[in-house]
Amino acid sequence: MLVSVAGALALSSWRGVLRDDLGKPVSAATVRLTSTTGNRHYQAATSAGGDFALSDIVAGDYDLSVEGTDRTWRLAKPIVIQDGASLTSALQLSAQAAEIRVLPVAEESSAQASGGERLSSGEVSSLPLNARDFSKLLLLAAGTMTDANGAANFTQQFAVNGQRGTATVFALDGFDTTDPEMGGATFSNFNVDAIQEVQSNTGVMSAEIGHGAASYTNVVTKSGTNQVHGSFFEFARNAAFDARNYFDHKSVADERRIPPFVRNEFGFTNGGPVVLPKIYNGRDRTFYFGQYQGFRQVLGTTQVFPVPTAAERQGIDTETFPGDTLTVPVNPAIVPVLEHYPLPNDPKGAYGDRTYAASSKIYTRTDQFSVRVDHRISDKASLLTRFSLNQVTGPLTNPDQTAIDPSFAVQFFDHQRNAGVKYSRTISPHLISDTAFSYIRSTPFFPALNHTQPAMAFGDGLFQAFNQPGGSIFGSYSNLYQLKHDMSYVHSNHAFKWGVEIRYNRDATIFGTNPNGQYSFGGGTAYSPVLITSASGTHDIQPGDPLPDSLTGLLTATPYSYGVIAAADVTPIGDRFDEAAVRREAYNFYFQDTWKARPNLTINYGLRYEVNSRIHEAEHRTSLPRFVDASGKDVPYWDHNAKQPFYFNPQPPYDQDWNGLGPRLSLDYAVTSHTVLHAGGSITSIVPNLWQDNFLTGGIPLATSLYSSALPNVPLPFHNSVVRVTLPPPYTTAGKLLFPNGDASHVPPNTQVDLQRYQDDLKALTPGNQVQLISMIGLAKNFRNGYIESYTAGIDHDFRDFKFTAAYVATAGVHLASVFSPNSYGGADPAFAPFTQFDSSGNAIGGFGPESVITSRSHSTYHALQTGVSKNSARAGLGLQASYTYSKSIDDTSSVLGGLVAGAGVVLQTLPQNPWNPGAEKGPSTFDATHSFTLSLIQVLPLDHVGFLRPLGRTLTRGWQFLNITTLTSGAPFSVYSGVQQTGVGAGGTDRPDLVEQPHFSTSGPVREDYFGRGADNTSFFSIPINVPGGTGPNHGRFGTLGRNTFRGPDFQQYDVALIKDTPFGRRGNGELGTVEFRAEFFNVLNLVNFGLPSNILRGSGFGIISKTAGPSRQIQFSLKLIY
Repeated sequence: MLVSVAGALALSSWRGVLRDDLGKPVSAATVRLTSTTGNRHYQAATSAGGDFALSDIVAGDYDLSVEGTDRTWRLAKPIVIQDGASLTSALQLSAQAAEIRVLPVAEESSAQASGGERLSSGEVSSLPLNARDFSKLLLLAAGTMTDANGAANFTQQFAVNGQRGTATVFALDGFDTTDPEMGGATFSNFNVDAIQEVQSNTGVMSAEIGHGAASYTNVVTKSGTNQVHGSFFEFARNAAFDARNYFDHKSVADERRIPPFVRNEFGFTNGGPVVLPKIYNGRDRTFYFGQYQGFRQVLGTTQVFPVPTAAERQGIDTETFPGDTLTVPVNPAIVPVLEHYPLPNDPKGAYGDRTYAASSKIYTRTDQFSVRVDHRISDKASLLTRFSLNQVTGPLTNPDQTAIDPSFAVQFFDHQRNAGVKYSRTISPHLISDTAFSYIRSTPFFPALNHTQPAMAFGDGLFQAFNQPGGSIFGSYSNLYQLKHDMSYVHSNHAFKWGVEIRYNRDATIFGTNPNGQYSFGGGTAYSPVLITSASGTHDIQPGDPLPDSLTGLLTATPYSYGVIAAADVTPIGDRFDEAAVRREAYNFYFQDTWKARPNLTINYGLRYEVNSRIHEAEHRTSLPRFVDASGKDVPYWDHNAKQPFYFNPQPPYDQDWNGLGPRLSLDYAVTSHTVLHAGGSITSIVPNLWQDNFLTGGIPLATSLYSSALPNVPLPFHNSVVRVTLPPPYTTAGKLLFPNGDASHVPPNTQVDLQRYQDDLKALTPGNQVQLISMIGLAKNFRNGYIESYTAGIDHDFRDFKFTAAYVATAGVHLASVFSPNSYGGADPAFAPFTQFDSSGNAIGGFGPESVITSRSHSTYHALQTGVSKNSARAGLGLQASYTYSKSIDDTSSVLGGLVAGAGVVLQTLPQNPWNPGAEKGPSTFDATHSFTLSLIQVLPLDHVGFLRPLGRTLTRGWQFLNITTLTSGAPFSVYSGVQQTGVGAGGTDRPDLVEQPHFSTSGPVREDYFGRGADNTSFFSIPINVPGGTGPNHGRFGTLGRNTFRGPDFQQYDVALIKDTPFGRRGNGELGTVEFRAEFFNVLNLVNFGLPSNILRGSGFGIISKTAGPSRQIQFSLKLIY
């Protein structure tokens, strides 16, 4: 099996992994090669991860053996090692027969062209992990960043090699655990004491990996053995151990030094043989491994945001026109809102006299359980089964809102389930079959508590939003079934692998945005209903004049816009608001070959074909508009002359994409026994995201989003209570009821809806017969799967037991999903809203309001130099892994959803400034980091060798370890937004100003949080282009020249360390009975202040000032663990 084509005379090497017949790495064993003539011997000890390395091997015939603590395994026949061979085959030990099996290279994914990392059980359970979340270890790999792009993601997500966080794929024991709706990991809090290994792959991956993966992470769980083993543990955290956050300040209301914080993590693991006395003895045959982990936390978070001052609540405005005072008549309808806001309490804070700082508690409770059973059917067949459960309650998702009113909270619940069974059979020494079936259920649910108070947003960022959720309810009851069959065959110098994977999504999604209604003040132009006088007389605002900002709009109860979603009689409401039964199927086929073309050349090539069905709904409750010309022929969604007929149950909703071919090729060339060159390229199909990309289900007329904006002399009415909307019955263009029997599931395909009649009937039901523009969602007819192009070229070199890697890595995201707004934004002028009907005065009288169409027009590129150094041997008691990445990621949007302006602080917008030219948004990705360095280190401390400590005895001086994780990254990009509608395209919160002078950013000035450095004069770096010749819209402006993501936030530096003391006790056989482990962990041990991004709305409160940190202050955790 290891025979290679003869090459040039050179010494050979062998790097591999030793595993048992259950696939678990075997540590502390010795791999030996002995020449059949007996004159040459080579040996290597396996690491905690089962790795071994043999070097400088002279060509010849060798006997292979493995020595364990109480047993020796031998290969039945001698193997032949040719000159200059670089072997990477793994070894597997048989439990019943003392034999060794040599695994094909393909089973170990050994191609160097694939990036990523492999972390052993010891590394995963020992390294300092805040919240014991193993997924955070992925940040140690080169090219991996946290994806915090402003989208309301259900799960922790990572941007790998410049791709969006939804392109990360996860598995437990090979069973898919990727969130079925949003992507990212479920079970990221899996008990790290039950993890055997974390296998992470990035870059150019083999054809057996698909699912649209920019990275693939498989977590191998521990299995039982013939000896009962396990652990009990308790991790404790308390605010008394921690340092003060930079923004924690004492106040009259709260004299605490820092907000309260209490955390407990506790649980156990246990594994062994399945033995039922007098019934069944499973030793050497059937094994179990179970675990439980509980998590309880009360976290006090520091919230800093702007609220109206006491004077402003009385109508005294000294901020709108500096040096002048406006006296604004306060509308009685808005007084309850003003009184509900807390009063400012920190005049020296980020928002000046408007600053309110408080602590807001977040409660989190999780209970996680898992049991795994491995059964050896015979020497040639085995069965793996596992069931895992994770009950998550909390955390609260909007502590800034609960600081205003606890009833403004949005709760979070998720009940995760994962089950799988895998049957493996060795048909012959060269042919292996694996069949797996698995199930993952995830139920992320985000219900708002308050259903009586409308939401209030501030488009110019002057104040914190008021009840921002507005009664919103989001959730997904997701179910994914996966069937996977793989075959492996070794022939001569080839290791073939082929297989099929089928996935079925069966989901129920809940999507209700602001059913309480939302008023938006500022951002767009509203018109004063009253006379507002100024002290100087030069800034008087007459009735009908534009209001200058959201403060005057708030005080006069004059919003710019109002939006609300209402459900039809046939649509579920309450906790199942607008529920849709979303479906999708995926059919994947692949073939790959790892070909040892020469002793020093390995070629890994393959092809994967993926077919993803269209998104569909089980009961055909779908709708969308079509873009057609006068003859009814389809035209592009960007055609402003198109017509838009609207269909219920459209068939097909969009074109089926059959272009799912994904070729893979990688090359590894061993220049010497210590140096390997590698290169590769691949194409990977991206699976459409069932949450972000689904603009097909739950739309009109099942749930109707209504939108109104202010017009000259026609102010929007304001009600500080929920106004329930009554929807009329929809009709077809043939004049028939769309749902004649109150049933939306039996409407014939492609039934055209009479939207004009629907809108007229809605107008008749509205007080004052006001026109209600309909906000529309849809999918472009040519929507298709995106794909990732990956390229790499690099070098690996071994310096004794240190391994150095350097590689150029590039990716391109093609046909990525993004939102296009064919009717511009709310309040657009007639020239920019072709699908709205206007009268001769430019007032909207019908048609559509804002429209959002999911397209696949976005594109991204990523280029990086990725380097790394690792050491996994036991020499000097040191193990480390370090990586440095120098990279550039560019796109025109970094996410599909997110970034809606609702109040003060930081906005990470995903929509373009010019809705008809999204390509102009090309700039750094939101998750781009120019420089990134990470280090993980484990150092055994030989204190028993220190002379003056020896009198203390070995019990106290042995078993000490020091561990460290270091993270250094450059600042994240951010944009500056003007906070005012500049042009006639409407108020989307996307307008950017002109740059007048380049700022010099710093967090080292007299006021560290003043990132721009000029305090109240930070706005002087910019100019808002309004009232200019040729301008459009109510402010006669143009688009700003400042680009997207032009600036960079502060750098991030964090040093986490842990000190561990292991104390063995008792005896069991030839070893200890158990070990007591004490550990102390220090997160951000140097207590560095990592500032977040500054407030980035030019007209908003505290522009250019930072009000939050990007990480915690120093936190200390203690734990005690019993290992047996």
